[in-house]
Amino acid sequence: MKKTLLLLLALATASLTMAQEEAHRYEIKSGVAHSETRLNDHVTPAVQYFDNFGDCETMIQTIDMGALGSYDNTTVTKKEKAWFVNSGGAKEFQNPTADLTFVNPSQAVIDKYKLVDTGKEEAVLGRMCRIFTYETTQGRKKISNTAWVYKGITMKSVMKQGRRESFFEMTDFQENATVSPEVFAIPE
Repeated sequence: MKKTLLLLLALATASLTMAQEEAHRYEIKSGVAHSETRLNDHVTPAVQYFDNFGDCETMIQTIDMGALGSYDNTTVTKKEKAWFVNSGGAKEFQNPTADLTFVNPSQAVIDKYKLVDTGKEEAVLGRMCRIFTYETTQGRKKISNTAWVYKGITMKSVMKQGRRESFFEMTDFQENATVSPEVFAIPE
């Protein structure tokens, strides 16, 4: 009887450990998304790639400088680490929201970000999204966020910092797309 209980306890512990190790940011393995971020009259287009359920992500934003032309800013994230890449090279930093997930968030994440599932739903690009609110910070400034989330992926959001509001929305999303590992490479 004791051996059976110990075996069941060991199996339960192993299952819990495996479930924790398999926790990911998204419920979709990979994807490619096109989006736009709007601040006042300025629109910044971007392409986002992710793989391994969001453990690797790359966002390439095209910054339009008007008559001066445009350039790309790239941010690569791999869990807790992130790199900002432009023509000057790559700068490594800690991913400030590595723990933020909308898929089974821990109580610590809920408390840290004041994360609230509003219980409301709305379609974005034909996908039913749950609407969440949460808070982040930039330096000492608080940012209030509302996000339309599909399987852990933010499809649309509104960010408010004081009187400033910026709007993000995907314009195209390909689920389970084949993404080349080169997209996540960090230049040396």
